[in-house]
Amino acid sequence: MLLVDARQTWCPVPILRLAQAARRAVIGDELELLATDPAVRSDLPAWCASTGHQLVSLEERGGEWRGVVRVQGDRGG
Repeated sequence: MLLVDARQTWCPVPILRLAQAARRAVIGDELELLATDPAVRSDLPAWCASTGHQLVSLEERGGEWRGVVRVQGDRGG
């Protein structure tokens, strides 16, 4: 699993960093996004829907979001 640490950054940075990692990843790789921006709650599912990547999980604990995405398709984003 590839870690994308976007804690202490704000929209659109977490999704931009995730998109960069997705472009470098191999189809089937899983990316773990760590973020403190609450916008990730809606931004991450929307990004997955628009790019075709699979949202495996998204959870919040103590003000920190952890999302796992499986890279699909053309790896774009």
